[in-house]
Amino acid sequence: MSYGVPTVACVISDFTAAWVPYQPFREFATAAAVAMRWAEGQAAQRLLSAVLVTDRKGEYHGEALFEPYLKGRHASPRSPRVDVCPGAVIAHAPTPEALAVATRLARGNALVVVEHPSPWRLAGWAGAVGALDLDTGETTVLDLRLRECLDELVRYGNNGYARGYGRDGAHRVLADMAAGGLLERDVVLSALSAYEVSPRAQLVIAGLIDKVTTMTTHQ
Repeated sequence: MSYGVPTVACVISDFTAAWVPYQPFREFATAAAVAMRWAEGQAAQRLLSAVLVTDRKGEYHGEALFEPYLKGRHASPRSPRVDVCPGAVIAHAPTPEALAVATRLARGNALVVVEHPSPWRLAGWAGAVGALDLDTGETTVLDLRLRECLDELVRYGNNGYARGYGRDGAHRVLADMAAGGLLERDVVLSALSAYEVSPRAQLVIAGLIDKVTTMTTHQ
């Protein structure tokens, strides 16, 4: 009898997490509205305000859905501060840099992420923090084998995956993941954001993933 692949809800964060997975036929504004409704509810429970994080300020000026956040409640990697104490954070189609800002602002409170395939898929992040899927109402989980590989990968990153021990060790872990069918680029990279691996270090891992993938396809 098969019991399937073991999974685990990996809660490694200090905030309540949720996400709105990308659906190709759903209006992006509709997905944002789902996230905002959840975030506003979380913030109200804490008697605080919800704030918005995007990659750039100014990109949503003139869009009614976003207007309430654009004065004092909107942060970006270049302008990471807000004028209120956040009770919940909405990370709208975040880059790794924007997600790092959102994570910092959400500490001790709540964070919801709206996924878009550009710049990356976020299932790895969602599984690593045990995010509530706002479409299904279920907690997102990771393959237990993947969690163990990620734990090992993160341990090699104490020095930012500098050349030598850290980078060589990370390469070995990624090669093992590829051999085990566990190496999905966006899953790994977004999960590293949940572990608060810096965007710069993620670029190193992205390069290693490309090398491992190339080696695997030529075998």
